[in-house]
Amino acid sequence: MNAGGYGAVPTGVTFHLDTLFRSENRGDNWRTTWAADDSQIATMCDGNWLAAPQGYHNHLYRILSGPDGFEVQDLPNYPMFDYLILSERGAASWFGYGIISVDGVLYMVVSKTPGDKGWDGPFRGIKLLGSKDNGATWHRVDRRGGWRRLNGPSDPARLEVSADEMFFLEEHGLPHHTEVAYPFSYVSFVQRGRDNVAAKDDYVYIHSPEGAHTHRLLLARVKKDRIGHRNEWEYFRQHDGDQAVWTQDINERGPVHVFPEKNDGGNYFGWYSWLPAVVWNEPLGLCIMVNGGTCGGHGMTDEDDDYYDNWMHSETGSLGFWYAVDPWGPWRQFYYIDRWTVDSPANRTYQPELSPKWNSEDGKDMVLIWSDAGMDEAGRSHSIYYKWNQMRITLELAPTASP
Repeated sequence: MNAGGYGAVPTGVTFHLDTLFRSENRGDNWRTTWAADDSQIATMCDGNWLAAPQGYHNHLYRILSGPDGFEVQDLPNYPMFDYLILSERGAASWFGYGIISVDGVLYMVVSKTPGDKGWDGPFRGIKLLGSKDNGATWHRVDRRGGWRRLNGPSDPARLEVSADEMFFLEEHGLPHHTEVAYPFSYVSFVQRGRDNVAAKDDYVYIHSPEGAHTHRLLLARVKKDRIGHRNEWEYFRQHDGDQAVWTQDINERGPVHVFPEKNDGGNYFGWYSWLPAVVWNEPLGLCIMVNGGTCGGHGMTDEDDDYYDNWMHSETGSLGFWYAVDPWGPWRQFYYIDRWTVDSPANRTYQPELSPKWNSEDGKDMVLIWSDAGMDEAGRSHSIYYKWNQMRITLELAPTASP
């Protein structure tokens, strides 16, 4: 099978530093989906993109136009996960990652930390939110597909933690050594065009790191009109050649891809690693994945205390690119660097993302987005680079008879 009209596959990446752009105001963990109205909906954690009075542990914004200059709009009716008021109530600690637009419906996944005062990990599970009116109102989607509870900005339901409210909650965990972490406790949807219209089948695909061994990448799928029905999810079990073997028993899950456990300096990547961004590149006929490892804390060893430590920016993160015909791979690497610094040794990069919309007509140019906890001259982290970071990249292609 040839890759799109080129019969070519990526062999490398060119980074266009002259297109580097950092927005004003703070935030991280940017994830985007291409909505039905042609805007992009972007998630943000621990910041405030529009400098409103309150800051958020998790919030959503709408991006218009771009990438060379764009307008950002607030989604004011999204459930409020702000970190000042909620910390006082002991109810902070909700962070957002997975987002998708499919058939005019927005789905947003919010991850719950084990603590109640702020950043902590590993995550306990996820809450699934949905909007059928382009982000004007939001409901909690329960694991039976119900949309019965409105989750307005200040609705108490947005903060409830129970088996009824959470889509996954402390289920099917594995130990790293002795401390357990959970699969599908933070996720990333495969992005396949505007409102998912470029999908080749009727499924939505959801990647997640295996919480206790995050270098092992998991994959689930579900029919696009049944996302809220947990019992209908299927989990990748193993490859059969280039095809996937699926199971409805999550305990039979297997890794769809395995990333490095540590960098070339012997420092181990921690629990907050390897959440992919996968975008369908229509002209090339390929899924393009960007991903990276984030170092564990303290001694950056494989011990539980380091693996699960809250601080993971002693070194800058790794960065890699992979391609595949299908969301389950097999994934083929075409670029990887253990320590990715963009424009300064002070960079502490993590959570790379690809815009699902800002791609050139020939598929060669894409836009890379990332977070950066880099330090200022005074040694303060999460400062001068702790913003929306983006840069145009070019995929270097080589002819091939088969990807």
